[in-house]
Amino acid sequence: MEPTPTPKITLPKFRNLIVFDGNVTHNWPQLFEGKTTKDGVPIRVVQCSWNECSCTVYPDTGCLLTIAPIHESEGKVVRPQVLAVKPDFILVRNQPRGPTPVTDRRNTLYGLMLANVPSINSLQQMYMDLERTTMISELKAVESRLGHDVFPLVPITYYDTPERIGVWDGEFPAIIKVSHAHAGMGKAKLENMGNLQDTATILALNQSYCTVEPYIKTTEGIRVQKIGDFYRVYKKVFTGSGWKSQFGGADLQIIELTDQFKLWADECSKCYGGTDLLAIDAVIDEHGKYHILELNGTAIGIQPQHWVEDSQRLVYITIQKMEEVFCKDKSEGPATQAAKTASDFNSMNKIIQEYEKEIAKLKSLLKNKDEEKKEESFFSSVFNF
Repeated sequence: MEPTPTPKITLPKFRNLIVFDGNVTHNWPQLFEGKTTKDGVPIRVVQCSWNECSCTVYPDTGCLLTIAPIHESEGKVVRPQVLAVKPDFILVRNQPRGPTPVTDRRNTLYGLMLANVPSINSLQQMYMDLERTTMISELKAVESRLGHDVFPLVPITYYDTPERIGVWDGEFPAIIKVSHAHAGMGKAKLENMGNLQDTATILALNQSYCTVEPYIKTTEGIRVQKIGDFYRVYKKVFTGSGWKSQFGGADLQIIELTDQFKLWADECSKCYGGTDLLAIDAVIDEHGKYHILELNGTAIGIQPQHWVEDSQRLVYITIQKMEEVFCKDKSEGPATQAAKTASDFNSMNKIIQEYEKEIAKLKSLLKNKDEEKKEESFFSSVFNF
C-alpha cells in the first residue's frame, strides 16, 4: 500500500492586521516588522484612525475597509492616498466614538462586528464600553461578587431624562457625568441643588442621560493596568488646581501591585466575556479609602516612558490571539498539523500492512494444518491406523 501523501495546505500570502491608532508617532508596522504567525504567514500592518476608515460588508466576500493609512507595512500608501484592505484581525488603541458627532465612528465598528472580524479586545467589548451605563453595569456585577468592602465602587444615581434630575437626595458637592463622554468631557462639579437644576435645563436641549455621584475630596488617584498577564499600578498625584486630573495635571508614580489591586484587575478581566487590555481608575479619599470610578478597555493609554516595553507586550498578545484564530493548535501551525496528521496516517498504514502480513501467515499455517489433517485422515483410512 502506498503511503498517504501529505495534505496540501494553501496559506495566504500575508494576514492583514488593522491597528486603529491615530497617533502619528506610534509606528505599529515597525513594531510588527518581520513578525509571522506560527504557520509562517507574515503579518501586514495597516495603521489608521477611525475617522479615516470606511467599511463595507458584502454577503459573499465579507468585509472591505477603505483606509487612508498613517503607516502601513509596505510603505507605499500614506494618507491622503487610500487603499482597500480585507481585515483579518483588529487591534484597537483609540475609541471609535469621541465626544462630538463628527468623531462618532460607531458605524464602522458595527460593520466590523457584522463581519465577525476577530480583535483585541473583542468588538463586543468595545461596543459595550462606549456607554457609561453598560460599563458601570459590569463593575456593579464585580461589586456584587466581591462585596463593596473588597471592590468599593462609587455609588451612582442614573437619570434617563433631564426631567428626573430634580430627584436627588445625595450630598453636595456632587459630580454629574453626561452621556458617554470620557477623558474629562461632559462632567461638572455641582455645589448645590441650584447647580443641579440649572444643569438639568441645559441637558433638556438634547435629552441626554446622565449619572450623578458624590464628589470625593482627594489629592491622589490609582490606575491599575493589565495587559495580558502583566500588571502595572500608577499612583496619580494631582498637581493642578482643578478637580479633573485630565485638565489639572497629575504626576504618575509606579507603586507596588498589592493583592487587592491584582484582584480588581483579575475580576475586571472577566467583564464582557473576557478582556485582555484594561485599566481601572480609582481615587483615595481623605481617610485613605479607595473609591473605584470606572473601567477602561482596549484604548487604555500607555505612558511614554513605558511605550517601548508595553507596546512589545501588545505585539506579543496580538500575535498570540491571531494564532488562536488562524492556527488550529496553539503550539503548532496548520502546516505542521497537516504534516503530523499525514505522518499518523502513514504510520497507521504501516501497522495495517504488518497486520495483513501476520493474517496471511496465520491463514497459511491454518491451511497447512488443515492439509496435514486431511493427509492424516487419508493414511488412516488406507492403512487402518
